[in-house]
Amino acid sequence: MDDTGDTRARPPRRRPGGPGRYRLDARRFRGPLHAPARNDHEQHESDELAGLVELARSLVAEGFTAWIYERVRRPTPWPEAWDLRLVTQLDPEGGRG
Repeated sequence: MDDTGDTRARPPRRRPGGPGRYRLDARRFRGPLHAPARNDHEQHESDELAGLVELARSLVAEGFTAWIYERVRRPTPWPEAWDLRLVTQLDPEGGRG
């Protein structure tokens, strides 16, 4: 296949300005690493932090650990790149949050 001649349409971006300002990653893992009994993962993006915090709290109630990151533009070397900075982490045991 010639990748220089590939004219298939790419999927549209999430919104015209790029990804959401905040990103939620949540994971629920049980069992040994080589054969987990459960390995669930969810990701969500939004421009509103409060909505993601509420969603994270509901996922934590279901046994997930949740991390919320803020996207920050990286000025160099590529201005189109994003850094993720941790805003908060919520644990089912109530350790952080």
